[in-house]
Amino acid sequence: MGLEDEQTMLTGSGDPKEKEEEEEELEDCTEEVFDFLHARDHCVAHKLFKAWKKCADSFTPAFIT
Repeated sequence: MGLEDEQTMLTGSGDPKEKEEEEEELEDCTEEVFDFLHARDHCVAHKLFKAWKKCADSFTPAFIT
C-alpha cells in the first residue's frame, strides 16, 4: 500500500468530479441559508420598524418638537 492509496482512503475516491459535487453541495447549503435569512428579514422587517417607530416617537427629546 503506497502513499497514494493511503490518501485515497483518507480523502475519498480522489475523483475530481466528486470534489466538485461536494463543493456544489456546500454552495447550495450556503445559498439556502442566505435565502432563509433574507425571507426571515423580509417577514419581520415591517413589524420591527413599526415597533421601532412607536418606541422612537415616545422617546423624542423635548427640544426637537
